[in-house]
Amino acid sequence: MRIMPGKYTLVKHFWISCAHRVPGAGKCDRLHGHNYKITFCVEGTQLDEQQMLIDFRQVKHAIEKKYDHHLLNEFPEFDPAQGGHAPTTEKVAEVFFLAIEELCEQKSNRPIVKWVEVEETNEAFARYERV
Repeated sequence: MRIMPGKYTLVKHFWISCAHRVPGAGKCDRLHGHNYKITFCVEGTQLDEQQMLIDFRQVKHAIEKKYDHHLLNEFPEFDPAQGGHAPTTEKVAEVFFLAIEELCEQKSNRPIVKWVEVEETNEAFARYERV
């Protein structure tokens, strides 16, 4: 059997629960929480030794372990006083993108994160991707 060159795409979603406040954003300035739906897309032309682009359990665990059931404003990346930015949905998507990108860079098959979506409510989500 001849294998043709191709590209693999992995899309996965999972949920985490976080609290945050967004200063100067009306009622979102008050402390509140969300059950965020996190969806990410990873692509690549080579699979790893387990025949995966990336083990999506590893991605979920890395994000979940750090942020699930925490106040996002307490992390330096979401605290302007520590050089970060307020945890808007857009910034959460960017930070999670960078975390997944770091995991991908550690893999020998070097998959690439295409985008990360963070759904804050049933009506609103933000997507971060490189241009």
